[in-house]
Amino acid sequence: MMGTIHLLNGVVIGIIILQTSVVAPSVFRVLGEEHAGKFLRSLFPKFFVILVTVGILGAAFSFSSQQSNSAVAGLLTAILAMIAYLIIPATNRARDEGNNKRFGLLHGASVVLTILVLIINVVNPILGY
Repeated sequence: MMGTIHLLNGVVIGIIILQTSVVAPSVFRVLGEEHAGKFLRSLFPKFFVILVTVGILGAAFSFSSQQSNSAVAGLLTAILAMIAYLIIPATNRARDEGNNKRFGLLHGASVVLTILVLIINVVNPILGY
């Protein structure tokens, strides 16, 4: 069961690294800001839904194998990704209205939440949970 839990940690790590370091920058470079924005508005909700789903799966596998620390990691993954998902409409609205300060705060919060999810999923297998 621990192999499955660690595999799910790896899936989260891989998705985050791929999305943030390959997909998003490539989209802006290839499509330009206007088209990239439309594409990423479609992609990022799916990104967070996948993270929520994998977090829930990790928590379920962890609970069933009585790995409480890994269960907490899965739940935190799901909760933090859900928060990031829920602030997407406000982030988009701030961008559309030209409210750069609010956009910066919301986008920054999303980035911090994603980094926290990444750290949780890197640390969980290292600590042997």
